[in-house]
Amino acid sequence: MSDFSNQVKTPPVQHYSQEDLTGKTVGRFRIEERLGAGGMGEVYQAFDSRLQRTVAIKRMSWRQGLTPADHALFLREGQRASALNHANIASIYDVIDENDEILLVMEFVPGSSLRKLIGDPMPLDRFFRIAIQCANALAAAHQSGILHGDVKPENIMIGPGDQVKLLDFGVARRLPGSSTEAPTSSLVTMSISGGISGTPAYMAPEVLKGEMPDARADIFALGIVLYEMLGGRHPFHGSNVTVITAHILDEREAARIHSTEHKIPPRVAAIIAHALRKDPARRYASANDLRHDLEAVSHGGRPTRSLQRPAPRWWLWPAIAVPIVIAIALLFPSLRTHLETVLKPRHEAPVAAVPVQTPRLAVLPPQVAGTNPELRAFADGLSATVAAKLSSLSENHDIEIINTAQVTRANPSSSGSTSDQALKSLGANLTLQLTVQRSGDMNRATYKLANAKTGQSIAERTLTAPRSDPFSIEDEIADGVVTALQFDLRPEEKTALATHGTTEPAAYDYFLQGRGYLSDISRPEHIADAITVLDRALALDPNYGRAFAARGEAYWRDYEVTKQRNRVDQANQNCNKAISLGNAGSEGHLCLGLVAAGTGDYQQAVSEYQKAIELDPTGDEAYVGLARAYTRLNKLSDAERVYRQAIAQKPNSLRAVENLGAFYLQQAEYAKATSLFQKAIRLAPESYLDYSNLGASYVYVGNYPQAISALEQSLKLRPTAGAYSNLGTAYYQSRHFADAARNYQEALKFDDRDSDLWGNLADAYLYSGQKPQAMDAFKRQLALINQQLQVNPNDAERHGDAAACYAILGDRQNALSHLSRSLELGHGDKDLLFNASVVYNDLGETGVALEWLQKAFTAGYSASVVRDSPDFDNLRNNPRFQELLAHAQVK
Repeated sequence: MSDFSNQVKTPPVQHYSQEDLTGKTVGRFRIEERLGAGGMGEVYQAFDSRLQRTVAIKRMSWRQGLTPADHALFLREGQRASALNHANIASIYDVIDENDEILLVMEFVPGSSLRKLIGDPMPLDRFFRIAIQCANALAAAHQSGILHGDVKPENIMIGPGDQVKLLDFGVARRLPGSSTEAPTSSLVTMSISGGISGTPAYMAPEVLKGEMPDARADIFALGIVLYEMLGGRHPFHGSNVTVITAHILDEREAARIHSTEHKIPPRVAAIIAHALRKDPARRYASANDLRHDLEAVSHGGRPTRSLQRPAPRWWLWPAIAVPIVIAIALLFPSLRTHLETVLKPRHEAPVAAVPVQTPRLAVLPPQVAGTNPELRAFADGLSATVAAKLSSLSENHDIEIINTAQVTRANPSSSGSTSDQALKSLGANLTLQLTVQRSGDMNRATYKLANAKTGQSIAERTLTAPRSDPFSIEDEIADGVVTALQFDLRPEEKTALATHGTTEPAAYDYFLQGRGYLSDISRPEHIADAITVLDRALALDPNYGRAFAARGEAYWRDYEVTKQRNRVDQANQNCNKAISLGNAGSEGHLCLGLVAAGTGDYQQAVSEYQKAIELDPTGDEAYVGLARAYTRLNKLSDAERVYRQAIAQKPNSLRAVENLGAFYLQQAEYAKATSLFQKAIRLAPESYLDYSNLGASYVYVGNYPQAISALEQSLKLRPTAGAYSNLGTAYYQSRHFADAARNYQEALKFDDRDSDLWGNLADAYLYSGQKPQAMDAFKRQLALINQQLQVNPNDAERHGDAAACYAILGDRQNALSHLSRSLELGHGDKDLLFNASVVYNDLGETGVALEWLQKAFTAGYSASVVRDSPDFDNLRNNPRFQELLAHAQVK
């Protein structure tokens, strides 16, 4: 990239305006070949003798009618465009102003223009490869404040492997004058309204009318290109450019795209139609939005903005579905990890509201006659597999499945029956209840599909089958629900519903038991039971891939409880065996991704979760795992893309929305988080998790009375460790340390192996004057942290926590060693930067602590938290601390 303030000066050259440059030398560039000419200049292939590389040189001719101001403008635009550095944009290396000419030294892109590929409709896989890269290029340019202004197939180069390079950024639109386009196109380039240049056949209506364009004009042009790629012709085609522009300017939208060569999926057609809206207010607002939809549909999902849903067919019962976001635990590792929080969307686009007609089906915990633990496990596994099969239908049908695990987590009752409160907090409007009993060698299962609000039955049936035939009961339940919902299934969907992964009935019976035990791993004995029954399944069918995957997960869960290192190896072996058999679907890759992420190999986790999504685009777990792995690798834009892709695939998915919210909250947009939690509570007034997260978000902005009120409401609805911990933090930040300690102690009753809770309690003891108790708690926290680091030595947060413990315990060497590792792995994470300031302050190095505090503020750390944290009481009168805090609060 050029440094324009220190431009390399080339030797004087003659005025080349009227002659071919081929064979000549311009400065250090030897001109080898003329590649083409058009209304905006000529392009040559040249060799850079200094850097020993082939480049392209675009010659911006000094023509009649151009003023010195135009000349300066071209130069500035070239300089601005050279700042773009993106894989799908042809780079501008240098801008040379010589003898009244501007020469752009550009990346030489081998290949051919997209124009040469248009005519024969493009296969969908190739279309997506090229289209997504084009949208990526526009998104990068628009983010840098650059409007292309002349998007068309001639300016899109396709290189080896379908690598896309978008050409002529930031310059073509600035050239006044008119001429003919390069010979490859019959469409003319001209200027509109005093200097807005481009190709009229690819101009948005507002540009043709002489209005000043914004990013949506480029999106319209790309929409035309996408239409041509699949349809083989221009969407507003006509005999000449005058007819084409007339069609663009009239009020009628483009005709629905179709192809005589292959069927174009409705979702793809909807995306293109949305990009081609005549009214820019109805068009995609950003190239990022367009890219997200293309990516979602390429993986089998739904576009989030462009596709209107068909009217639902299930009008027999009232719907009460609402969009709802339920929080997950998100550790707040600085402030010595005081908050557990989640939630909020960014500027891209708000998460779309769930249509009220959408079926939101909660699969309730099954009811079991008697106390037979094997029958309970069978019923739990049956419930889980039925839910998974119904969830897979969301790829092509308007339905959201709330599985039994989600229902159980939301249920405040321990009686086994699901409360109305849990269903309300989940936004469920339908329920599916299974009742299972066994008599001798016969299994009997009753399923009831009901209205969640009234309990009125919609479909109900009792099925009886020999225990040796577990297949038929599962198949009949799934078929009965599908029939009641009036879904017309495709042949491949019917096949998937009837697939079990084995032809051995007894092996499937044991597999269902194993999955049932794994659905509740809060009891360690369930993990051991799962391994036992999965051993039996594999003894009956040694080629049962899904059973290997389940056993791999069971071994990993056992490791999480026992910390026996050999369990990690056994988990890996089983996961790999499942994949090698080729019949486990996505489950083998999910298993391997779980283990890779748990042991710190986040790159492998990315690879495995990507493969899982390719095999099953509807699986929530893979999206969550992939996004979290990207986050661990500090690839935040990729993580955001995956979270949005999950929502695009399943717009009504509770888990998808909540995880996107968790990700955004980590980006320190606290006000948006608060707003979104408030919205969630309006939609689900009895969601204890949303109240807990709302309280946490209030803590981030220093609104402690509101935080305490929200958290107390959460605890009224259901006592949880997270709510107690957040309430403790609200008291801690408002300097009620005894109240803070009391609530942290309550949180530890739920899990006394949580290192973060021990650290929170230690802080509360320390600042309440109970130093001996504080030191004991810090030592307990450190012991747990070191156990975790033995398993995952690449956990940046745990290294940071260890550094804080060692600092407060007076071990400077270990504190700095772990801090260095934390910062190395953390890639500028705001919480870890803040933690560094705490560590150095505890070590007595005030100046260094303030340097790290400034970095934390720059990365987005909450000024309110720092203002109220007792960690910096020793610096309250420090002028530099006061200056940093005041500046951060203004921001």
